[in-house]
Amino acid sequence: MTLLKILINQLRMQNALLFHGGTLNEAQATSIALVKAGFIRIPRGYLNFLNLSDGLVWNGMELFSCTAHERAGTVFDHPTLVEYHVKYAKGLFFAKRLVLGRGTEFLICYDSASHCYELVARDSLKPMLKLPRFEDILFHIINV
Repeated sequence: MTLLKILINQLRMQNALLFHGGTLNEAQATSIALVKAGFIRIPRGYLNFLNLSDGLVWNGMELFSCTAHERAGTVFDHPTLVEYHVKYAKGLFFAKRLVLGRGTEFLICYDSASHCYELVARDSLKPMLKLPRFEDILFHIINV
C-alpha cells in the first residue's frame, strides 16, 4: 500500500470528509481549464490524490477538488481548483504556483519553479516548508 493510501485511510479513521475519487478525464479537464485561465497544470502527485479522493475536508483544512461537492440540506461550500484560482489566486506570487488547499493559517501549494509542494503562511505568503512529494506535505499536516 502506498503512503498516500495509508494517509487517506488514516484521515478516514479520523472522520475526514472524503469524496469519491475523480476520473482521469475530470482531472485533465480541470488542468486544461487552469491553463486556459493562466495557471499551471495539476502536478502528478496531486493527480494521484484526486484519483483516490476528489477533495477533502478535515480539521479545518480543505484540499480542493476537480468537481463541486454539495451536501443536501446544508450551505456546504467546497471550492474546486478552478473556482479558487479564478477568485483568489492573483498576483506575482501565484504565477508559478497552484494552490491545492488551505488550512486556517496556511495554503498548500505546488511551486512549479522548484517542483516542490509547499506550506505557505496565509498572512505573509512566505513558504514555511517545502517538500518534494504531495504525500510528504500531507504526512506533515496530519502528524505535526
